[in-house]
Amino acid sequence: MKSVNQLLASAHNLPAVETVEAVPVSAETTAVVNALFRKLRGIFPAWRQAWPSTEALNAAKEEWIQGFAAQGIRSLEQIEFGIQNCRKAQKPFAPSVGEFIAMCRPGPECLGMPSAMEAWIEVLMGTYSHEGVHLAARATGLFDLRGARPDDKGLRQRFDRHYAVILLRAQAGRPMEAVIQIDQERRKTELQRADEHADRQVQARMSQQGIPADGAQARELLMATLGKRSIS
Repeated sequence: MKSVNQLLASAHNLPAVETVEAVPVSAETTAVVNALFRKLRGIFPAWRQAWPSTEALNAAKEEWIQGFAAQGIRSLEQIEFGIQNCRKAQKPFAPSVGEFIAMCRPGPECLGMPSAMEAWIEVLMGTYSHEGVHLAARATGLFDLRGARPDDKGLRQRFDRHYAVILLRAQAGRPMEAVIQIDQERRKTELQRADEHADRQVQARMSQQGIPADGAQARELLMATLGKRSIS
């Protein structure tokens, strides 16, 4: 039989799950979760307070799989990080699924990123110690941040929200740049959307009427329609 360390080392990352309602539980995932709970029972001597019976233990495993899926805990590195933090806690009682998920997420300092307060000061100064800070500043709005006051609560809350999302993506090993793309789409004004819609309608009418989109070709067509010779 494989040891706990062998199971965690040999298993692949947990499957990415988009919805919590239907989490596919493979034999590999089951092995990883069983190994995790064996480790937790070894770390926390009073684990029976949380899981007093086999039924309670099995139900907890199902709940934790659901929680991992919902909160983006998909890699063995994240789980191992959580186990390390459990050892450091030096507590007799086992954590809840929410507490363990929090332990699986490294703080910004572990990722080489500044704290939220330090990041806020950086964006006000226009200096960025990490790309994640720059991305959060762009998502917040570089123009708005220019000349902003440190006590601007609304802008600070907006920046903190973007920085928190970027930090979560970094903790999950996901690309941080996607935050900018999503936010730029959301920040389009109704006028911009209306202009884009009008442009698409004009292009569609031109296509239906056989009018070339290229300016030079459209001029040639107009000259021919008027019965004039095109001028090169």
